[in-house]
Amino acid sequence: MKKFKLVLLFAAIFMTTSALQAQWTDKLTLYLPNRIMDALDSFSLNIAGGPILSAQLFATRAIDTGARVGYTFNLIKDHNRQYGWAAQNGYALYFPFLVKEDLERRPASIFVKEYWQNKEGFPFPSDPIYAKREGARDYWEFGGILGLGIIEAKVSIHPIEILDAALGFFFIDICNDDMTFENFR
Repeated sequence: MKKFKLVLLFAAIFMTTSALQAQWTDKLTLYLPNRIMDALDSFSLNIAGGPILSAQLFATRAIDTGARVGYTFNLIKDHNRQYGWAAQNGYALYFPFLVKEDLERRPASIFVKEYWQNKEGFPFPSDPIYAKREGARDYWEFGGILGLGIIEAKVSIHPIEILDAALGFFFIDICNDDMTFENFR
């Protein structure tokens, strides 16, 4: 019985060590690609064309000022690793701590999240559109949008992603978005 317990103990140690080795192998092998992706996650840049009139400045979605109306076709590099294109239409009015919007983003390419946001009142970070890994928009972003006539541009930074990028150099992944070899299977 003692030998059986000893064999079980060694098996448990081996399995735990094997899992830790695989985890650290992923971290070391994918270190540079993860740091590049974290750096890219720290900002958004969307360029759009179409009939548009927009001006907006925001320091989080709670402190948002501006308005937009129009229909645009967007080239997107956005929050939560959204890369591609999408059509967006609707209108929005923003005042600090108050929003009225009816915006739709669809159709979209495979890596861009579609949404329809019809909201009136205070924007809460618990809204599913701002979900940490699945949401189409970042509640905590800082930036602006300007569109006049047939072109619009959005530029913003994501403070939480900047912190994630900085801590990533020390193998700390607060956004839990570092790639592993499981992502490639």
